[in-house]
Amino acid sequence: MDQKSEMIAKKDIQKLSYEQALEELEHVITGLETGTLALEEMIAQFEVGKELLAHCQNLLDQAELRVRQVEEVNSVNNDDGEAA
Repeated sequence: MDQKSEMIAKKDIQKLSYEQALEELEHVITGLETGTLALEEMIAQFEVGKELLAHCQNLLDQAELRVRQVEEVNSVNNDDGEAA
């Protein structure tokens, strides 16, 4: 595994976009699936993977909330328009 994923710190993960985090997660998974990592490196990569997954889920949750808010505003605006 290259140094790139190994050096991702929790604070750096929080700065990644969804697409970047997903790409890193895929890289981590590929490395874990090879079965060539030493135990400690595998555990470290697993921890990074969990952080990346949590970050991706958080970003998806935020996006879903924004979509719901837009839908609510549109629904209220449509209801107001129909009543006028």
